[in-house]
Order: sequence, then C-alpha cells, then structure tokens
Amino acid sequence: MNPNLKYIKPQSDLYTQAKRIRIECFFEGMQNAEALINDPYEKEGIHLVLLDNLGKVIGTGRIHTEGSIGIISQMAVQKEHQKVGVGRILLTELIDKCKSLGMDCIELSARETALQFYIKNGFQPIGNRYPSKKTGIIHQKMRLDNL
Repeated sequence: MNPNLKYIKPQSDLYTQAKRIRIECFFEGMQNAEALINDPYEKEGIHLVLLDNLGKVIGTGRIHTEGSIGIISQMAVQKEHQKVGVGRILLTELIDKCKSLGMDCIELSARETALQFYIKNGFQPIGNRYPSKKTGIIHQKMRLDNL
C-alpha cells in the first residue's frame, strides 16, 4: 500500500481535513452540508485518505458494505490535485480493500463528470442516470464485477 494512504476513524484530525474536502467538492454553499456528510454510512464506513508529503489530506474515499457488495462513496480530491493520479491511487486502494473483505463486486454512484474516470478503471454503468437525492446533481450507478 502507498505509504501516504491511511485508513482513519471519524475521531481523527485527518478526518476533519477529509470532511472539508468532501464538502468543498460536493456540498459547497449548501446550508445543510454537515447533515449531508453525516449520512447513515458515515460512522460505520471505512474511511481512506491520501496525504501529501507534508501530511495534509489531498484526497479521500469511503467504503461500506451491503452483503457481498462493497459500496464506494464520497470519493473526493482537492481541486488542485485533480487529474494527476490521486483519484486512481485512492480508487485502486478502495478496490483492493473490497477484495480483501471478500466482496463479490463494487458499486458506486458517479457524477456525470466522473463517468469516464470510472469506466477507465473497469466500472460499467447500470440503468439510467438520475438526480442525487442530496444535491440534485445527475449521477450514474456503476458496478465493478469479478473481483
């Protein structure tokens, strides 16, 4: 595992940094951003962060499981670190974690702007695009089979 990747708990100082990135990427300007972050999977989820060389969080992602399905959610990378491989590092580790947990497949909901990223990493679209219940932004359910 990349030495700058760390699994963290919500009590960690790094969690506070990760949450800030998620709010900036997904819920900026929304008055209920804190409530949107604290969904039913937040406490039980497995949280991953990627740190820069100064120990600051530059990207984050979360997994929870439903039966034998790993669900990746809340994957976010600081704007200034996007399109340089940070997302791929995070996603690769989250996939590996799902494999180690014995998951049969992985599902996620991707924003339209991230569809090609996930397709390049083996995910396939499932069904029709839909507006997020949290933000109204159009998403696509995606799945990675045959772990």
